[in-house]
Amino acid sequence: MSRMRSKDGWDRGWRDSREQRAATPDLIGRDDEMAAIARFLDSAARDGAALVVTGDPGMGKTALLDIALDRAATEFDARILRASGAEFEAELSYAGLHQLLLPVSPELAHLPEAHRVALQIALGIDGGPAPDRLLLTTATLTLLQRLARSAFVLVVVDDLQWLDRASAGVLSLVARRSAGFRVGLLLTQRSGYESFFDRTAIPELPLPPLDAESARDLVHSLHPSFHQSVRERIIEQGGGNPLALIELPRVLTSEQESGADFLPATLPLTDRLRRLFTARVSPLPIPTRRLLLLAALDRGTGAALMDVIAASGPDLAPAEASGLVTVDRRGRRVLFAHPLMRAAVVDLASPPERRAAHRRLAQLTEQPEARALHLAEAALGPDDAIAEDLARVADTALARGDSVQSVSLLLRAAELTTRPTERARRLTEAAYIGAHVTGALDGAGTLLARARGEHPDVTDTLRTAAAAAAHLLNSDGDIDTAHRLLVGALDSTPLDQANPRSVEALLQTLTTVCSFGGRAQLWTAFDDAVARFTPLLSQELRIQAVTFADPVRSTPAELRSLDAMLADLDDEANPLRIVDLARAGWYVGRVPRDALHRVVAAGHSGETIALAANALVMLGVDSFFGGRWDETRAFADEAISLCEDNGYALLLWGALLPRMLLAAARADMSYLAVAHSRMRQWALPRNALAVRTFTAYVDGLAALSQARYREALDAYSAVSEPGTFPPHEQVTPWMVMDLVEAAVRSGASESARAHVRAAADAGIPELSPHARFLHQAATALACDDNVFPDPYEALLADPSSARWPFAVARVELAYGERLRRGRALRAARPYLLSARECFTALAATPWVERAEVMLRATGPTRRAAIDGRDAELTPQELQIARLAASGLSNRQIGEQLFLSPRTVGTHLYRVFPKLGIASRAALRDALVALGQ
Repeated sequence: MSRMRSKDGWDRGWRDSREQRAATPDLIGRDDEMAAIARFLDSAARDGAALVVTGDPGMGKTALLDIALDRAATEFDARILRASGAEFEAELSYAGLHQLLLPVSPELAHLPEAHRVALQIALGIDGGPAPDRLLLTTATLTLLQRLARSAFVLVVVDDLQWLDRASAGVLSLVARRSAGFRVGLLLTQRSGYESFFDRTAIPELPLPPLDAESARDLVHSLHPSFHQSVRERIIEQGGGNPLALIELPRVLTSEQESGADFLPATLPLTDRLRRLFTARVSPLPIPTRRLLLLAALDRGTGAALMDVIAASGPDLAPAEASGLVTVDRRGRRVLFAHPLMRAAVVDLASPPERRAAHRRLAQLTEQPEARALHLAEAALGPDDAIAEDLARVADTALARGDSVQSVSLLLRAAELTTRPTERARRLTEAAYIGAHVTGALDGAGTLLARARGEHPDVTDTLRTAAAAAAHLLNSDGDIDTAHRLLVGALDSTPLDQANPRSVEALLQTLTTVCSFGGRAQLWTAFDDAVARFTPLLSQELRIQAVTFADPVRSTPAELRSLDAMLADLDDEANPLRIVDLARAGWYVGRVPRDALHRVVAAGHSGETIALAANALVMLGVDSFFGGRWDETRAFADEAISLCEDNGYALLLWGALLPRMLLAAARADMSYLAVAHSRMRQWALPRNALAVRTFTAYVDGLAALSQARYREALDAYSAVSEPGTFPPHEQVTPWMVMDLVEAAVRSGASESARAHVRAAADAGIPELSPHARFLHQAATALACDDNVFPDPYEALLADPSSARWPFAVARVELAYGERLRRGRALRAARPYLLSARECFTALAATPWVERAEVMLRATGPTRRAAIDGRDAELTPQELQIARLAASGLSNRQIGEQLFLSPRTVGTHLYRVFPKLGIASRAALRDALVALGQ
């Protein structure tokens, strides 16, 4: 902020506070209100105006005044007179006027004597009888008008409800008589209070609570490192009150901030919030406050609690009369006017009073979860029975998708557990959920350290190993260390002593480690472990161990079972099961989009951040194949943001895949270069060698997009040689068509046909409709031009092919090229036009250009006059000239047009004299002159 100029010291007090205000956050969510303030200042600086800003405590009235002061000073060079109402000064006559006018008291000497005397008496400068109110008002107006001759004068009064009666009366008249002078009155008043200032006919600017989006922006800007679920709790309790959103985080511990410790039912208030919000609660009678405490701590007791309240007679009436609560008789519940009032009730209660309330509520509720929580809050020390109840309820909460609550319950259960081994086990269980579900990766590391402190042997347990591996992989660890940790935990666990859930949790983590590791030897230990623990494993995991880990080896029976399980996801609430089944179907063309969208929605509230990132990656790739490329980018960007914000470095470069596929299809090489570098710098030192597979897959598509077919074939061959489908190479079903196209266009037709045969032998067409389409497209691309019936016709006539528009457009382009080679120019054009339309809709620019080149090649002979000579180019000569002008070599042109480099050179030899040029460098200008 720029610093305003001082005028004789009258603005010194305000100026001294500017540095403190500059350190506060911007007024997020107050754009409309700031625009209204700007309009008021513009009007007041011209002709005078008054405005009263109203709102509840903490809504930002004073902050808005500060914004107004800054603008008035910097844009209007205003003289600012400021005062604040104070409860202890409310009975002191003219206390407010004294604050406003004393800094400009030297100006009184220039006023008429009657005005000067009246103001000096009112301000306590001289003694004498109290001045007449009208005379004092006229004197104040005269002073302000005099000041306004040289500068716009802004009178600012904060907390108008506490301004003394005499000052409020004078300012009421000034506000009505300032029109026509460059004097503005900007005042604030707390909602629900009255004042002696007459607001009749004075414009009012109310400050409502911030909307949810603005509240999230504010909390995130102040605390970006907080776990998202913690920010959501702050937003929930803050109720759109900016001061509360700023203050509530101040009382949280570092462990609570990261999700490594549970949050109380109501967040404690800071001293500042306590002063603002407990004042309306503390005067209430003790019986009323006891009833309010039951309502504030209630977890859905409902009718039973309302019966207690009804039996208490009139005890709730004072709270209703003061507007603190209302009774929803239909819903049978007590509603607080603001979440902070609920927090204030809890804050004012003593610990014994809170424990007594929790015991009473535990007796009233019929819900096991609520009862366990109330008993836990009422406990004075460790209690294994309550801890066991909490652990059971935690399992239920996780199954219904409330993962944050599950972690909170486990942490409270650990606090109440007497045995160190069991305490450590519950901490590691919470760490596992934090690392794999909620995205509390930092908190998971803290919990693992606490668990080791409780009992060192806990590091050997399966669930601990799974949580530790996730934390390790996303920090300074590497794939091989995580793999040894997981395999070691499995090897040391006897089959008859293994917990099935823990085994599955570890195998899920091991699947991720092997997948990102990208080496066959890592999968060997995984396959051995699956075989060993098969009697304990669910059908879901046994299927995922094939369809995700080695999709090419999926059997029809496994695929049918997977389809049946995916069909049951409509009502599934457990996010872990949804994502596990989605992973099982990802590489075999089965993505449960609706269920994954539910996981993403839960991630927005901080419930399932880690799972949401996984879901977004799968949705992004599926949208890419489905031609919904705007969705692809949105999904990818959100996944990348979640990974970056929550420290998921390993998953981050998986999240980059959908975005990189888009860049490859559009030949956005600058993005790919940055993404490649970013992925390799992190992954290769950690032996996450699957990065080579991902980048090769993307590089192959980028090379295809640029007609660099030999490079494309080399990239795909780095994943699997033509005619082979190596074990555990997960992306090979996706790249059947791509590899065959690269082989055909680079002249390796036999390799292309070998890959088509190998895909059929491996059962690729049976994996999914998408895989069948890709195999049929590869078959068409690899066939000779004289093969009939034409495989292209059947594929493009199938309406189901429209589900994959980018791939269909590439098939149409290839078929149009084939028809052009056969001189069926008229038959080729509809396919080429359709391909160009699709590529244009997808913004796949290099593919659009190729389709346009082919279309021009099917058009009539073009003639143009150059330097007085007739230059006649055949369609093929024009096509070759365009490609040469774009910078392609004769070999690259030949690969694209199925011509030998020598033939290309011959055509160019004929083109040059027709265009009147002697070199390739002049081609572009010559074609421009032709209008081409």
